[in-house]
Amino acid sequence: MSHTLPLSTQAWWVITHMGASSLLLPALALVLGGLWESGARTVARAYLMRIVLAVTITVISKCLFFGWGIGIAALDFTGISGHTLLATSILPLLLRGIPWPAMQGRGLGAAMGWALALAVGISRVMVNAHSVSEVVAGWVLGAAVSWPTLRALGSRPLTHWASKFAPLILLLALHGNSATLLPTHEIEVRLALWVSGQGKPFVRHHLHARHPAAAPTPPAVGGAP
Repeated sequence: MSHTLPLSTQAWWVITHMGASSLLLPALALVLGGLWESGARTVARAYLMRIVLAVTITVISKCLFFGWGIGIAALDFTGISGHTLLATSILPLLLRGIPWPAMQGRGLGAAMGWALALAVGISRVMVNAHSVSEVVAGWVLGAAVSWPTLRALGSRPLTHWASKFAPLILLLALHGNSATLLPTHEIEVRLALWVSGQGKPFVRHHLHARHPAAAPTPPAVGGAP
């Protein structure tokens, strides 16, 4: 029996990999380097502070669900989509640095970044990784990071090599293993379990259970008292 994925499914996975932290965190470092070396150092500091805050909010939202089952059943919400957050926070800045003056002057690179970030969000729904509400929350939070940065930059060109070549890192999304080197999901789950003391994480079906119960825990050693 063949396990080859349909072409459409493969395409969605390639797009979703473009929001992976193992690709976008190095891209973020290059973007920050480009901002810093181009003289936009105040902008770079503010951008970094916003993205750190947004990532913190995202991790907390996920840990609250994994560890305690806290979510919003009516919205099918179990935590903010991290892929969508990172894509919306970073890709507009990343693609703004494409070294084509016509694109930079007209904001086409940033527009491409917004569109690709939206595609990443849609892909998270298509691969059944997140609900629509979780993706919308990630996109809005990411926009609150990148939009003020783009406004602060205005038409200022980014001349550093990091800004020119950083978009090439997205080619690694074509190789799934490169896009999943940093197991952020597993890290978040382990953190939530460590803090909450649960044996296993809550999952989505717990959110919609008629009488929500604690996540199942391993049986006690030695049997029941």
